[in-house]
Amino acid sequence: MTPLRQKETLQAELVGLESLLASTPEDPLATPLLRSRIEGLRSEIKKTDAKTLLVPEAEIFFGSGPVIGSQGIDAKFAGQVLDRYQDMVTNHFAAKFHGALRRTGRRKGEANSRLFLTALPRGSFGLQLSQPHVDDFVTASQVSETMQDITGLVEAAAKDDASFEETLSGFHGRVLIPLQKFLETLKTAEADCRMAAGMRQVKLKQEDVKNAFERVASAETLEDNITLDGIFYGALVRTGRFDFEPRGQTLVTGWLADEVSEEQAIQMDQLTGKAARAVLRTTTISTKTGKRRPTYELLKLEAV
Repeated sequence: MTPLRQKETLQAELVGLESLLASTPEDPLATPLLRSRIEGLRSEIKKTDAKTLLVPEAEIFFGSGPVIGSQGIDAKFAGQVLDRYQDMVTNHFAAKFHGALRRTGRRKGEANSRLFLTALPRGSFGLQLSQPHVDDFVTASQVSETMQDITGLVEAAAKDDASFEETLSGFHGRVLIPLQKFLETLKTAEADCRMAAGMRQVKLKQEDVKNAFERVASAETLEDNITLDGIFYGALVRTGRFDFEPRGQTLVTGWLADEVSEEQAIQMDQLTGKAARAVLRTTTISTKTGKRRPTYELLKLEAV
């Protein structure tokens, strides 16, 4: 159960007990016990708000088309949804915390962001995805943050153009592909959907799904390689970040491309503070109202 749903369950119980206390005559035995439980619930709710999200967990509930009440879900639909959701999480986790996405093969951080189907929560029909055994709590917290980000992105896509474009600025363009496929799967199946991760949730009716899909489908990811001369201000081998100031332009900050080896990164760092020629891969997301600021990956660097 996600922290948000746990909080909602506690709040529902609290409201019921407070109503019972207000309508029940004073009793020397029952009333103190009732008040004690109410105070205990209030304390638990406060702890839920302050709780650090160390265990990655998300719940996705479905209604209408692909489900039979809370009894079953279309197997092919479930498989497609799980595949798309995992790709969204892996791509965003890799880009946000590892700096780059592999163009082919295994993605950075893929093993760390791997999720498991751990429960089928009831409500409508639900799928619970989590990491049941956590050893690295820093990484687990990052995956939890990633899952909340994905929930926020889906919510923004369903809301309006401005919200989607503002939220999208925090994502790598390659998250768009699995996001579009995820929404297309929901749209094709005529499914309602509720997603919850951490302390965030979004509820989508079929019309919301349709609007979100059309909004995401209209966005395009454009990639290009450019060569610029300027001053190189260094690369951090461990984090993969670099700074480069093209001649006559503002400072460019980005990530070392996945193709760059550690040895090449060390050689690049020797050009810190010197004039250099950089080959950069730019990724730009184009939406209905224009292009977003591109992200940069450093492919090659040589002294001028």
